[in-house]
Amino acid sequence: PAGNSAAMHNLLRIGRITANPSHDKKAEELARAFSPQVSEMPSAFTELLVALDFALGPSYEIVLAGDLNKGDFAEMRKALFREFVPNKIVLFRPGEEEAPDISKIAEFTKLQKPLKGTATAYVCRNYACAAPTNDVRQMMKELTKR
Repeated sequence: PAGNSAAMHNLLRIGRITANPSHDKKAEELARAFSPQVSEMPSAFTELLVALDFALGPSYEIVLAGDLNKGDFAEMRKALFREFVPNKIVLFRPGEEEAPDISKIAEFTKLQKPLKGTATAYVCRNYACAAPTNDVRQMMKELTKR
């Protein structure tokens, strides 16, 4: 992929990870800059079109909170990666830490802790979160809503 296309996709992903919309604006500027060329020959800009698909959404921000070494967390993680869910960002929030390193990058994860001492999924769509769940089926249901 071309550097600008990869940059656009990465800016969008970083924007979702950090919940900082300024990255989305930079990605939009890249899309605008190349739109005349993309219109002329879209097959030459496949990665840019993948990034555009991510931008248009829906995109998902998923925070898995819990203990990485426990079976309930592994089950949730396995289910999440078993299904093809494009345009997703997955963050791990260690449950036992009060202020984990991830909360320095993705501040919104600071409050996303395991519920009832078990692995918990926080599924957000374009920055708006559904109710947290400990149920793998419910997590996957949230990821298939349109």
